[in-house]
Formats: sequence, structure tokens, C-alpha cells
Amino acid sequence: MYRQILIDPDQQDLQRIVWKTGPNAEVSAYRLKTVTYGMSNAPFLAIRTLQQLAEDEKSRFSLASEVLLHDTYMDDIVSGAPDLETARRLQSQLRDALKSCGMTLHKWSSNSPELLNSSLSTDVEHSFSVDTDLSVKTLGISWKPFQDRFVFKVSISIKPSYTKREVLSVIARLYDPLGFLGPVLTRAKVLLQRLWQQRLDWDDVLPNPIADEWKEFVTTMKCIEKVKIIRFILTDTWLRIVLQGFADASEAAYGAVVYLQCFYQNNSAKVTILASKSRVAPIRVISIPRLELCACVLLAQLVQKIRSSLRLEISNIVLHTDSTIALAWLKTPANHLKTFIANRVSKVQRLTENCCRTHVPSHLNPADLVSRGLSPRDLPELKLWWNGPSFLERGELSSGPGPPLMNESEYSCELKNGLVPEMPMSSVCVSTNSDLSFLSDLLCMSNSYVKILRIFSYVLRFVNVKKSNVIVSGPLCASELDHAENRLIRMVQGEIFSAEIRDLQCQKGVLPNSKLKNLNPFLDSCGILRVGGRLGNSDLPYVSKYPAILPNKHKLTNQIIAYFHLKNLHIGASSLLHCVRERFWPLNGRSLCRKIIHECIACFKAKPVVTSQLMGNLPRDRVVPDYPFNCSGVDFCGSFMIRYRNQRKGVLHKMYICIFVCFVSKAVHIEIVSDLTSEAFIATLKRFFGRREPDETLSGFLSAEGIEWKFIPPRAPSFGGLWEAAVKSAKYHLKRIVGRSNLTYEEFLTVCIQIEGILNSRPLCPLSSSADDLNALTPAHFLIGRSMNSIIEPNLTDLSEGVLKRWQRVTRLVQLIWNKWHRSYLSELQQRNKWQFQKKNVKVGDLVVLIEDNMPTFKWPLGRVTKLYSGNDTLIRVVKVKTQSGEYKRAISRVCLLPMPV
Repeated sequence: MYRQILIDPDQQDLQRIVWKTGPNAEVSAYRLKTVTYGMSNAPFLAIRTLQQLAEDEKSRFSLASEVLLHDTYMDDIVSGAPDLETARRLQSQLRDALKSCGMTLHKWSSNSPELLNSSLSTDVEHSFSVDTDLSVKTLGISWKPFQDRFVFKVSISIKPSYTKREVLSVIARLYDPLGFLGPVLTRAKVLLQRLWQQRLDWDDVLPNPIADEWKEFVTTMKCIEKVKIIRFILTDTWLRIVLQGFADASEAAYGAVVYLQCFYQNNSAKVTILASKSRVAPIRVISIPRLELCACVLLAQLVQKIRSSLRLEISNIVLHTDSTIALAWLKTPANHLKTFIANRVSKVQRLTENCCRTHVPSHLNPADLVSRGLSPRDLPELKLWWNGPSFLERGELSSGPGPPLMNESEYSCELKNGLVPEMPMSSVCVSTNSDLSFLSDLLCMSNSYVKILRIFSYVLRFVNVKKSNVIVSGPLCASELDHAENRLIRMVQGEIFSAEIRDLQCQKGVLPNSKLKNLNPFLDSCGILRVGGRLGNSDLPYVSKYPAILPNKHKLTNQIIAYFHLKNLHIGASSLLHCVRERFWPLNGRSLCRKIIHECIACFKAKPVVTSQLMGNLPRDRVVPDYPFNCSGVDFCGSFMIRYRNQRKGVLHKMYICIFVCFVSKAVHIEIVSDLTSEAFIATLKRFFGRREPDETLSGFLSAEGIEWKFIPPRAPSFGGLWEAAVKSAKYHLKRIVGRSNLTYEEFLTVCIQIEGILNSRPLCPLSSSADDLNALTPAHFLIGRSMNSIIEPNLTDLSEGVLKRWQRVTRLVQLIWNKWHRSYLSELQQRNKWQFQKKNVKVGDLVVLIEDNMPTFKWPLGRVTKLYSGNDTLIRVVKVKTQSGEYKRAISRVCLLPMPV
């Protein structure tokens, strides 16, 4: 891997080595061109190169790119796939992606025989047909692919006596990064701490009491090999996952352990240990409540690490401790507590802001095992450690009963002086001013209908618990969600359709002027206003035959329609209305569905609408008579391949064409340029000024000293239509004249000048219907007084002076040319062929999508308008947009204004 990564030539001198072929040979110096083993920066360069490879090949190898970014550690790749076909694609992409940079993957291992059989035999680490009990190392942990379980191997020799150095060596051999052996390691670390307390030297033999305990521990370490941990922590049909964390402390140590609770059908759950962490208590004596709080800090840090590592959607996080004092501290503002407690409380509160903290009895707390330590003999069959407490497998989130009474004196001793302890209240009272204010506050909490519904369900559950004193725990059931939905619909209808509901309750029909008169509404047993249509005899479900009526201008209606839009994968307006009407009947439903789809960001990104504005007026330089090329636009085109010599096998060189266009007359001047450097363009300008007098103003893409430049926005060719059209016309003739031929320099120059003459002989305006008007006005009339393809007049120098007075007519003819320019040509510029309507100006702060060529629309970057550039008519046609990668100046035709809800 290292030898395939080339070092920058400027840095290779830092990897010089000296070498002698023999004792008497001269010393030679060499530069190592690739990443070298032993260099301190070598691991970083290797990993950084793999990450760059993943980014570069993301479009070709999407699966491999994700794995290289997230599942790679140095030269080891540990990943997987949900099915065999995806795994084969991943294997193929990984092999091809790394092979493209000279890296070949070896030692393939898998729990699937079919996947291994598709690999080359020389690349396979093991074979299922040889030894089904064979294990391989994955990042230091032994894994048995056939059983798909992690195992541990212990190779420790039994000795009659041990020293402190040997004790530390044995503990260090138990490589357990995830803490599966946490209780065993805690016991070993506590014993090592006792050796430090006795001030033993590294090579001192252990004294008798500790020596006997250590020997008993070492002789039972072989039992660790019985531990077999299931690698796959989910189920095939999982619905949601919850992280369950436990913390505990003892006088010797404190620790934390985290489990993954995976729910599947029938609210059943599979519980698997994820990781644990333990630390020995400080030698200086600390109270147990303080150690319990330190365990809570350790648990918060462990959960934070796991949450950032798992690429799964976690629905809930529940943290347990058996310390009522620590729980009370965590519910107290940190500024009310003493420094030691306050620092740790604020840290836990910050790391577990959205987590649920609850009490668990000590006998159900698996963290008690990691805090007290355990013999290796007892660990393999300990169900509490490997699967957590029994209530987790029953699908419950907590142990149920509340915490026991707290020792108030231990709690209050950590409060700052003068503060009275605030004990938990025995009752809770919730009140609102009115249902309307509550509904308004509830709908402002989120734009997601599902989230609003779940929040309201928990509110109703809380109210019912307080009324009935019956504790209900666990996830929400379908009946609770249905009840909450009915209550929400009833509250909205009571706010909007109060008059209709009052009339129906009085056994009256709705008034003739009511918006619901054609729906024949009625109140069902739950008090919900429903459509009494003509489908009563159909076999449709009740909610489809009699859908609930929703107002057309209410936030809940918009949220429900948006929910169905997302649920059905962004369907169109007609299909969306059909799905909504299976349960609800929104008034003006079709227009509401169109409005929701119009405001959907995902739908807009899939088919964005480009912003436009009324076409601006022509600049003054184009509509006022002036000298030819006094104001010009410039552009480049090419490249074109030419030969400097007329040889059969002459070397081809790139050439470019620089086109100058006069603003007033559309006259074209063509120059040939050898390259795209500043020096070449300056030379082109000098040739242009030598043949045409210097310009006052140039509009284009380049810059030069001493000339006034006016730049058009980047990627906005419509702002330079004059020279873009000239480039198009020049290419039109070049393609037909040159084709695939490779001309010499003189031939190419001749063709370009001929094309210049042709372009300058084009009519600026169509011929009139007058029989006397036989010549069309062309750009050449402003350059030489006639068209370049007209007949050359004879030499009249020998005529008498009286005859020469007739040349005074020339002045009149020139004036006629400009009159014709005013009369015919300018009128042709009057019409706006596109962008014919004035639109609302873009404002600072508007969210836009930046159009990027050669990129899918849903990947176009999102940005915000930071600056506006207005024209003389105060209309905005150019904006500056700030994106995640920087600020860009763009024409409004290159941005799409995001639809925002009104």
C-alpha cells in the first residue's frame, strides 16, 4: 500500500538515504519516491490517500467509496452488506477502485461461502471446506466467519510466581477495545492498583495474599475462550432501535455498559451488548454518590461515541443508574452545585440533552458487574451481562417502578452554601389558557405531522396517567395514535367549522351559504365532522366512505398533505389528492396539493425553475452612432490544430481565434492567437490597435492595463450575445471550409480573413420593398463605405477637376448610410424575443439553488443571496450567492429561487 503512493517531487529530498554496495565502495545517495515505512507521517499519508481515492471515485464506485471513508482502518477493511448481491457488488467495486491505483486486496474473509467462492483462491484468507472452526483477526479481534461470532484467545503460561511487570504484561495481552470482557478486566485492574498501593518495584515478586488471588485469576482466564459474541446485532426485519445505557460505581471502580435494543414485530426486542468502559476509583477516597456521578459521565461519553459511530437511525436513548442522588443532581441546575459536582453535571447534561435518564434497581443493573469485577469463570454464561436485564427483552424501556426515597442529607451536602434543596414534587399540574392556544403552540413545535401526532399522544398519555394513577410505559401503540389523531382533527374542526358543528348538534342541517353544503356533513360518534357522501353502500373502509373534513387554510391540513406526499415518494397532485381522500377530505384539495408540491424542496430540486427577469435595455454604446470598434466586445474560440510547415508528417500545434465585435455596426475583426496566455492576448491587442484605432471600452472576459473593461457575470453568455453570435457564425464557416483538414499557418490565416470579410458583408437589416433599394446595409459600409464583396470601381484619377466635383456626393452617401442605420437597423433591435415579462426582484437573504453544469439537479449546491447588482431600470439581473464552498457572482438565469411557504 505504501509503495503505491508517490511523494511530491519537491518533498522527495526529505527522504534521502545513503547506500554502499560493498565495504570499499563509494557512498551513493538515493531519494525514496514513495511513502516509506517508519516515517511519522506515513500512516496519515496512507489514510489521506485512501480518502482522496474514495472522493475521486465516488461517482464510479459509490458503495466502495462509503466503505473506504467509514469502514477502513489503515490497510484493513471491515464492512458488510444486507444481501449477497450487494456484497458481491461491494467486493467488485472495492477490488476495482483499489486496483486503479495499484493496490490489490488480499486475505478476503466472509461469513458467506458463496461470496468467498467468487474470489480468487490466492486472495482468500480461509476456506469453509477446510476448517469450520478457523478464526481470523479483524482489527485485533478474533472472528469465526463460519459461526459469525467474535471470540477471544488466551495464551498465558502458568508460573509459580509473578512480578508486577508480568501482571501488567498479562493484562495488556487481553486486547478488548469494545469492553466485552469489562468485568474481568476491572478485577485485574483493581488488583494492579493494589500493587501500586504497596509500592512494589517492577521486578518484585508478588506478596502472598495478592499472589494467591492473581494465580486463581490466571488459571481461570482460559474460560474466556468460551465467550462467543454474535456479530450481527440487528434482526432481518427490525423496526426501530433504542440505545440502553447503564452506569454504576463501587468503592473499587466505576463503569458503564451500553446495549442495543432492536424492536421487531409484535413489539418484541432483541438485546445485544455494544460496548463497556470501566475505570478504577482514585486512590484518594471519594464518596459513592460522587463515584456514581463519575460513572454517569463515563456513560454519557460512551453513548456519545457510539451514537457518532453507528450509522443507524436511533429512535430513543435511555440511560439508567441505581443512584437516586446522582439522578437528583442531574436534575439540578449546575450553578447550584459545588464545583466537583457542577462540572460533571453540566457535562452530562450537555452530552445527554435529548436522552431519557431513569432509575434501575441494583440487581437489574449490568453495570454493577463492571464496577465490582468478575471472575473469568463466571463471565461466559452470565445472561445479565450479555443481554441486559430481562425487561429489555420484553420490549420495555425502563424497569417500571419509580426510584426509592433519596437520602436528602447526601444530596444537599453538595449544594452551595445558602441554597435550599429542591425536592421532587409529588404531583404535577398542567393547564392551558384554551384549546386554541394549545393547538397553535403544538403545531409550531414541528412541521412534521408524525412528530406532532407523537408529541400529542405522549401528552394524552401523561394526562391519563395522572388521572388514573396507572403507569403506562413502552412505545406508543396504534390505539393511542388513533385517539390523538381524532382529538387533533376535532380541535381543528371546532376552531374553523364551529357554526356548522353547532347546527348539526342541534339536529339542524348546515346553512345554504355554508362551504360544506354539497358534502352533506354529519358528526360521528367521536364528534368528528365527516363527509356524508353517496358511497354508503360501498365496501370501502369507514374512513374512506366518510372521510374527515379538513379546512383549506390551516397548518394541520398542510402538514397532513405534506405527510402523504413524503410517504408516497413525492407523487403528483392528482395521485396525492387520491391518497389524502382515502382518509381526509380537505376543502379545495386539488389546489392545496399543488401548493404543497410547489413548496416541496425535494420536488423543486428534481425539476428546478430557473429565475428570469425582463430583458434589459440595450446599452447606450449600441444605439448611438460612433466610430467603428470604438466600443468592442471580445471572445475566444478554439482550439484548432494547424501545421507550421506543409509536410506530410508535420507536428500539429494548437491555435485559437480571438474575435472583436463592434457594438455599433456589428463589424467583426478576427485575430489568430497561439495560446491562452496573457502575453499572447496583449500581442493580439497590439495587432488589433495597429489595424483599428484603440478602443475606449472593451467588454469581455480578459483584462489588460490601460483599457476600461466591463465584465459580464461568469457563466452568463446571454450578457455577451453579440460576440457569442460572432463566434457561432465564424465556427459555422470554419466547420464547412476546414472540416477535418490540418491547414498550415498561412492557409488558416487566409481562411480566417476571408471569413472576416464574409461576416462583415452580412446584411444588418432585411431589404425594403422599394425597387430602388438594391443594396442592404452591412458592417462593411461603416469600415470601407461599401460591401466587401461589391464590384471594385475603375481608376478615375485621369478625369478633369470638374468631374471630380461629383465626389462630393460621397459625403452624402456616408450620411445616407447612417440615416439607413437609424431608420432600419435600430428598429430591428426594438423587440424582446425572450424574457418579455417583468418579474419580482430577488432579495438579499433569499435561498437559491446554484445551477451547475454536468451535475444532477438534486446535487446543485444550496446558497443564499448576499448582494444584488441592479441595472439602470432598477431590475436585478445579477446576484452574489454564498454557498458552503464560497461566494459566486451569477446571473439570475443561473440560479433557481427556492419556493418558500407563504
